[in-house]
Amino acid sequence: MAGSLSFVKRVLNKAIRVIENAEKDETILKLANIGEGSVLLSGLKLNFSTGKEDREYITIGKKCLIESNFIFETASGYVSIGNNVHIGGATFICRTKIEIHDDVTMAWGITLYDHNSHSIYWEDRKNDNHNCYSDYHQYNGNNIVNKDWSAVVSKPIIIHSKVWIGFGVTVLKGVTIGEGAVVGAGSVVTRNVEPWTVVGGNPAVVIKKLK
Repeated sequence: MAGSLSFVKRVLNKAIRVIENAEKDETILKLANIGEGSVLLSGLKLNFSTGKEDREYITIGKKCLIESNFIFETASGYVSIGNNVHIGGATFICRTKIEIHDDVTMAWGITLYDHNSHSIYWEDRKNDNHNCYSDYHQYNGNNIVNKDWSAVVSKPIIIHSKVWIGFGVTVLKGVTIGEGAVVGAGSVVTRNVEPWTVVGGNPAVVIKKLK
């Protein structure tokens, strides 16, 4: 019994330290609206590739556990997370919008990517590598300061309530995952997922429908 109490105390003390550190991080407080009871875990990071505006970039609802790397590749990006969401470890690469509703469970190693990064047409991307190389040396390692986004396709990602996403999943631009859907581990989601279905594979396809 004494050993169990000691373990509980260690867990509680760690949670308190995480909350205290989050409250002291002025950058996160200025750029994120964090709901009551939500905990930002120690691995949470915010990255801004092309500067940032004086506004909220992230909204997090109530009673969430969030450990994520939020990468905003333009100043216009926005991430919305609902209530009672648990994200074990994800990378948000956002140019436009990524929206997660309530009661969503996400494992570790997940990537959500709301744009193509480059054009599929050579003529539109032939200067990309040269520009990245130039920016890298001119701007202390930031290689997309002068990136030409005009030929890059971007579309919001929307994940509806009660969804479960397994580890190692990649969700690409323009995907909507319907309510109650389950995405199997290691899947690459390139198309919309119907509510209350299980999908898996690369590209993800319907494995079965849930009652």
